[in-house]
Amino acid sequence: MIDSLVYQTATLLVGATAVLASFGVILCASPIYSALYLIGNMICLAMLYLLYYAEFLAAVQMIVYAGAVMILFIFIIALLGGKKEIKKASPQRSLAMLFILLVFGELLMIMTVGGTKPVEGFFDPVNLKVIGSAKAIGLVLFSQYLVPFELASILL
Repeated sequence: MIDSLVYQTATLLVGATAVLASFGVILCASPIYSALYLIGNMICLAMLYLLYYAEFLAAVQMIVYAGAVMILFIFIIALLGGKKEIKKASPQRSLAMLFILLVFGELLMIMTVGGTKPVEGFFDPVNLKVIGSAKAIGLVLFSQYLVPFELASILL
C-alpha cells in the first residue's frame, strides 16, 4: 500500500513539474531560458519513462533529446543572440491564454471525476517491465523489423 502511494506521489510530482516546465517554455520571454525550461521538461519525461519501467526510452530521451538536440538549440540561440521578446497585448495572445486556461480547467475537471479503470490484458505492470526493456526492443527490432531497420540506417 505504501509503495503504491509513494509511486503515485512520485508520478504526480514529476508530471506536475513537467507541466510547469512546459508553461515556462511558453511563457518565458528569453529564448535561452525557454530552451532551459524545455531541457527540464525533457528530463521530467525521462523520469516518467523510468517510473513506467521503460529504461531504454528514458536513456534515449536523455541522450538524444535532452542532450544532443537541446544543446544544439542552445548553441544556435547563443550564436544568433537570443533577445527578449517584447510582449504586446494582442487578440491572438488573449485567445491563446484563454485556450490554455480552458485546457487547464478541463484537466481539473477530469481530476475531479476520480480514478479510472486500468486497461486489462497486455499492459499490466508485469508486461510493462518486459516491454520497455532494451532487450525486448532489441529482440523485436532485430527479428521482425530487421530489413526496415537496416534500410533506415543506410538512409541516415
